[in-house]
Amino acid sequence: MTLISSSEDLVIREFTSLKQIRFFKSLQEAGITGKLTFINLKKGFEWYFYLHLGQIMYATGGEHPFRRWERRMVSKLPNVSFNLIALEQELGDRAEDFGNSLWEYDKLLSLFEQKKITRQQSSDFIWSVVSEILFDITQGREVLCTLEKDSTLFPALDLIEPKKVIEYTDSIWQHWQKEKVADRSPNLAVVILQPKQLQEKISGSIYDNICQLLDTNKTLRDLALHLKASPLEVTKSLVPYIQSGVLDLVPIPDLLNSDNFNGVVSPLNHKKHLIACVDDSIMTSHMMEEIISVAGYRFIGFNDPIRAIVQLAEHQPDVIFLDIVMPKMNGYELCTELRKQPNLAETPIVFLTSNDGFVDRLKAKMTGATDFMTKTIDADRLLRKVMEHLPSKEKQ
Repeated sequence: MTLISSSEDLVIREFTSLKQIRFFKSLQEAGITGKLTFINLKKGFEWYFYLHLGQIMYATGGEHPFRRWERRMVSKLPNVSFNLIALEQELGDRAEDFGNSLWEYDKLLSLFEQKKITRQQSSDFIWSVVSEILFDITQGREVLCTLEKDSTLFPALDLIEPKKVIEYTDSIWQHWQKEKVADRSPNLAVVILQPKQLQEKISGSIYDNICQLLDTNKTLRDLALHLKASPLEVTKSLVPYIQSGVLDLVPIPDLLNSDNFNGVVSPLNHKKHLIACVDDSIMTSHMMEEIISVAGYRFIGFNDPIRAIVQLAEHQPDVIFLDIVMPKMNGYELCTELRKQPNLAETPIVFLTSNDGFVDRLKAKMTGATDFMTKTIDADRLLRKVMEHLPSKEKQ
């Protein structure tokens, strides 16, 4: 494995455990101290490893650093009180990039120095964080790696031996592959697409409990902690329902915004984007509402296109989805009327249709539509379409 220098980037394809062990061994042999960054080339997630002489001080970053922190606090340090709002207020007073810093390490060290946790607890905490991140990196398969040397990094807590934690994580990864669920990210959340079909498959009381549990914006990892099970066990139990189209897995935001905490408002408290749908099918509206809500957006749906005109002008959604074939007024006519409303003139309007031919697209463009999407609702495709049409400044 080639050792990366601080002046160049390295792309690693199929970043398996064997490659990871060789890579970190080369860093240890070179006595590297500094920050190692791994970037998922497909999704853009960044993970940060802080090293001292090639061993791991700490790791952070990724899709949900705050969810991961909360899970580790609950599972590894149950006697230490955790308050998300208090954490948000504390971090908001510090002007730095919290997706790329050692604030977590600093807090662990503070707890240790105050004798609120033992050295072993801090080691177990760091080990579990590093293992979770290594799992995500392995699942991402291809990464871009950069290195920034920093001789000022010095460990105040126990270091993690890379080879041991990589081998431990690989054993978990092998089980995911054996169970044929390695393509399912444990960072995704579950959404109910077909509530009636789900209710037919399970008893009433269990159905109510499942609905209540899945309506809490929890990832598979979050659910596993709540259920005192492993993420693999939770994922395996849901796969039959996902394959049958009753459930689906969708991305959801982190508990707090970690891009830059200085002046940023938490997704839990800010005014969420409003997504609207006009469709005479109650089932379609329900499915879209489930997916949109779990992903952290607000949703408003209408089955009557005529009533929708006034309501949409009043609520001013960020993106509007319209069915084309509806009684009273079809999607083309409704789109024309919406474009007459001054505050909806530039709002992205996406047609839901089973017909995606040239003539249909031409008619849609003539009435002011922005885009098309086939009416078979797929959670991942729907959320990508939402993100595509949100104003660029709002995606950040």
